[in-house]
Amino acid sequence: MGNTKNIKSILLNLVIIIALSVLILFIFFSSLKSITRHGESISVPDVTGMPSSAAMAKISALGLQPVVLDTVFYDTLSPLSIVTQTPAASSKVKENHIIYLTINRAVPPTIQMPNLVGYSLNSASLLLKSFGLHLGNHTYTANLVKDAVVKQMLGDSEIVAGTRIPMGTTIDLVIGDGSGSQMMSVPDIIGMQLSEAKDYISSMNCSIGAVTPDIDVQHSDSAYIYKQDPSSTIINEQGQTGHVRMKIGGTIDVWVSSQPPAPGAQPPGPGPAGAH
Repeated sequence: MGNTKNIKSILLNLVIIIALSVLILFIFFSSLKSITRHGESISVPDVTGMPSSAAMAKISALGLQPVVLDTVFYDTLSPLSIVTQTPAASSKVKENHIIYLTINRAVPPTIQMPNLVGYSLNSASLLLKSFGLHLGNHTYTANLVKDAVVKQMLGDSEIVAGTRIPMGTTIDLVIGDGSGSQMMSVPDIIGMQLSEAKDYISSMNCSIGAVTPDIDVQHSDSAYIYKQDPSSTIINEQGQTGHVRMKIGGTIDVWVSSQPPAPGAQPPGPGPAGAH
């Protein structure tokens, strides 16, 4: 009888121990699942286009980790907005999964202005786009070159290739109309300051070519022209003075000094060509 009671007692204790163990394990795994969301997946939200601060807060609220992977610049998008995200929206991930974000920069980067002179309008437009620049207005001017860029403009000023400008800048173009075969009288620009002469002959669809400054010249634009080629007048074989003609859209080379020239400093050029 005594042995039987002992065996029953041992068996009862074993049953109790096993039951308690099962209960403890059940409680442990139930709690673990509740705490860590074990077995659950989270749907990645779509944050593209959102302000970065709001997007990161939304991602964090779901138990995910937002990380800025890169910055880019698009002037068509809001500054500091989300451009791309990885994984994509609606992807299923576990808690604490990293969501990589690409953010649109608030300040545009600067780039070097490309050289568009000589390109067709279509090619220049494509090149501007590849640099992240925009084509603005395009106007035509009398020039030997037809349907090709002769000047690139930023506002009212010509912009030199290599100048650093913000990405997204709008560039205007001046296109040659091929009418350079037409002739005109060479304007007399002797005695003018270079900047004045540029404006003057620009109104005639011509431009300044090579500028040769004297050694005393510090600022060419404020220097005075004392010689030009071609000259505005010419002496023919009979010793008569006539006007020299040039093609519309042509250039005039000049020599400049810090002092204005005396009246009649450049005499008429010799030779019959172009005189009338």
